Amino acid sequence: MAVLPLPWLVALALLGPPRPETAPAVAEPGGASDDPTGASSGGAAESVRHGIEIRWRAPSGCPGEPELRTRLAELLGADARTQGVRIDGTVTTAPGGFALSLRTQTDSGTSEHRLSSPDCHALADGAALIAAVAADPLAVDRSLAAPPPEVEPPPPDEVVVTVSPPPRDPPRRRGRLRLARFALRADGVLAANVLPKLGFGPIVSAGMIGPYWRAELSAIYLAPRPAFVDATKTQGASIDAWTVRGRGCGVPVWRVLEFPLCLGLEGGQMSARPLGQSGQTGRDARGFGLFSVGGAIGVSPRPFVAFFAGVDAIVALARPRFVVDAVQVHRPKPAGVRATVGLELRVP
Repeated sequence: MAVLPLPWLVALALLGPPRPETAPAVAEPGGASDDPTGASSGGAAESVRHGIEIRWRAPSGCPGEPELRTRLAELLGADARTQGVRIDGTVTTAPGGFALSLRTQTDSGTSEHRLSSPDCHALADGAALIAAVAADPLAVDRSLAAPPPEVEPPPPDEVVVTVSPPPRDPPRRRGRLRLARFALRADGVLAANVLPKLGFGPIVSAGMIGPYWRAELSAIYLAPRPAFVDATKTQGASIDAWTVRGRGCGVPVWRVLEFPLCLGLEGGQMSARPLGQSGQTGRDARGFGLFSVGGAIGVSPRPFVAFFAGVDAIVALARPRFVVDAVQVHRPKPAGVRATVGLELRVP
């Protein structure tokens, strides 16, 4: 006795227990048939072939009796035992799709099934499978277990590989572009221990920059700051300063970041103008000089622009002394600190 695979045991279970009836509802050849939908695939069809009698009604656009018989032939094969098998199926439209009412009659009895699906082609496939299992489940098992026909693989694409001879001189690794560029930068500066109070002002610099170096010439101005000889502020002076700076820098670079490390010399003037009830008149200007060392951090998001922030330590080389009515009103400290923030434009 052959043992059916699990899928066909499930399919046979779906068929349900046969319901005894006296006679199947099958129309005689040439007789009229009813179509509840008012439409059919080629009308109500009845045919007998290989011992299977089929009565099939379906709306227009759904598989007809020829398609159902073709599917049955695929499932049963040529050696199926199908004598005395009758199939009566009706497909109607229903909310959300289609409904199938199917009756199958074999020598062992009659069974009825009702299926629904949004696709009437799926209902036709289901009807063919139920009918084939009812007719000869072993034939269906053999047809589904048969291996698919072998399909010859397409010919592979032809690939021609040409090996180039190795170059005599391997290409050099391209490094950073070694080309000097011109730069113009404007900074704001804060300086401590240079003027009587915290000094501030602008710095304008022009220079040349290379891959890892820069040289520049700058003009620095510190705005006037007041200084008095007494708490009543009756006598004093307004102190300002300007210098010209030349400096050179080494510039380590990492991606878009630059880290200038600089040394510079500055020379210029510091001047005082009397304030209050001072007996002095006129401006007193004296030489002034600095030595600076410091560093900065810059970011260059585009080749033509960069932003910098830096800090310098400054050492006074010349410390002018300013006196009002024989009282010293200001003299720069020996050392100080200076902070800058600026924007630089570069060409080319």
